[in-house]
Amino acid sequence: MRTVSFSSGFGPPLARERLVSSLAADPPRLDLAALAIATLGREDLDAPACLRTLDALAARVQLEAERLREKGEALAPLRALRHVLADLEGFRGNEDDYHSPDNSFLDRVLERKVGLPITLSVLYLEVARRAGIPLYGVPFPGHFLVACDAGDHKLVMDPFHHGDILTEHGCEELLKRVAPQLKFDRAMLAPAPVELIAYRMLSNLRRVYLGRDDSQQGLAVVDLLLLLAPDHPGELRTRASLLTTLGAFRAALKDVERCLELSPDAPDRERLELSARELRERAELLN
Repeated sequence: MRTVSFSSGFGPPLARERLVSSLAADPPRLDLAALAIATLGREDLDAPACLRTLDALAARVQLEAERLREKGEALAPLRALRHVLADLEGFRGNEDDYHSPDNSFLDRVLERKVGLPITLSVLYLEVARRAGIPLYGVPFPGHFLVACDAGDHKLVMDPFHHGDILTEHGCEELLKRVAPQLKFDRAMLAPAPVELIAYRMLSNLRRVYLGRDDSQQGLAVVDLLLLLAPDHPGELRTRASLLTTLGAFRAALKDVERCLELSPDAPDRERLELSARELRERAELLN
């Protein structure tokens, strides 16, 4: 059993506790990590009901895969997964309201049948795991995917676009659309560990909340990001800024001082030192 340590933070305790527990499991539990993140949107979500939904979907996939095998269908497990989730259940990408926070919450995705590439990928991964399909997450630039190994090549699926199965050329074309500044490399199709998937889910949420100037929710998300990467300089700076906005000057000062400690030669050192002085002055005024 692995242990994950964390300090007291500013986000909802339940989300922190559940995320720590999910990552400390052996192996780490992606479904529980996703549901921990979902408590940011609905603290009283019914996690056992969500897990039962995933179980039921997996049972249907297993039945469909057996039917396809009897027909001699190639790629029966993957085609069964796609047929149940995309064709029958209608899970798809939310292109109409892409930046809604709900797209990042697994419980809402199960209810509404729409979500982001990464949340839909979590759905595919967890249904596949329960159905015995060796699928893994692919942290493709700008657009999360899932894949499985098939001999000397990979079979890639795009849950956002109805579970379409992509060739390597298809992945190259996708990259041209979502990140045209990058050149395709097969290394982009390497498996992503659970911790990385959770971090990327939270990064999406951070962008959404900061884009809405929602400092309170943004702080909760950044706090979880720092749970996963405690000394991340960018996240420490972001949390310090959010804490300052919310009037938590002493806590913000700790993050700024930590940035200075971690990177004494940082290009923005002068600005950090100025921020530290201002925060000390503001904190003293509170006494």
